[in-house]
Amino acid sequence: MKKDIEIVNKGKEVFKKLQPLLKKQYEVGDYVSIDVDTGKFFVGKTSVDALDKAQKAFPDKQFFLAQVGRVAGILK
Repeated sequence: MKKDIEIVNKGKEVFKKLQPLLKKQYEVGDYVSIDVDTGKFFVGKTSVDALDKAQKAFPDKQFFLAQVGRVAGILK
């Protein structure tokens, strides 16, 4: 539970920093999956697409999931 809260808090910080770039390069509503430890992010048209891309790069991690234009939460 503590780890989940840390991911959410750190994810919000990273997402806030990425938001201007994401809004320029992607469409509002696209999903972004963020590895909060590295700051690397993966964008997809669906949450499944974004998460699949992230899990291929980091198979054993948890990710912060958001949408360009709004915050969605965490996925394990």
